[in-house]
Amino acid sequence: MTLIILFFGYRFFKGYITLLKYLYWIIFGIYITCLVDFTLFPFPYQKYLIQVMIEDHLGNTNNFVPFKVVVDSIRYGSFSIALKQVGGNIVLFMPLGFALPVLYPKIMKSRTILVGFTVSLGIEIIQGTIGFILGYNYRSCDIDDVLLNTFGTVLGFIVFSLSTKFFIKKKIDNQYIKRQGA
Repeated sequence: MTLIILFFGYRFFKGYITLLKYLYWIIFGIYITCLVDFTLFPFPYQKYLIQVMIEDHLGNTNNFVPFKVVVDSIRYGSFSIALKQVGGNIVLFMPLGFALPVLYPKIMKSRTILVGFTVSLGIEIIQGTIGFILGYNYRSCDIDDVLLNTFGTVLGFIVFSLSTKFFIKKKIDNQYIKRQGA
């Protein structure tokens, strides 16, 4: 976060970016920090706790079958758990789908979706790798997360597109009204 503030603060003070763009980058930095915090932490580091988890075969299981966890949650758990799983993963990545076109106006829909997919896949690979290194899964590596996060990116991009069209239409309407009144 500090690097984002310093780097884009320098660019702002040199006149390369506007204050609004600088604020967008700070908000995006806060989002990325929260995303990393929600998906990778708390990180287990206590040797005794790790040893107990390994000996007792505790930890989450990995899922490579699409929507298995969601279906099992509905079937054996509760609908509210499945809703939290689905909704949480979608909402977690919607800001990414919205923010990328704001920060990079020339980015296309396909690139935005690819970035969302890649970031989600990267998080799942990190979670799986850390679980492998520790000897137990403190976080599960789940294909559902990748699919739902990517869908959240798509929804975020759709919200961006609709809001942009709305504001452009409103601006054009306001210009027309001003011309008619003049």
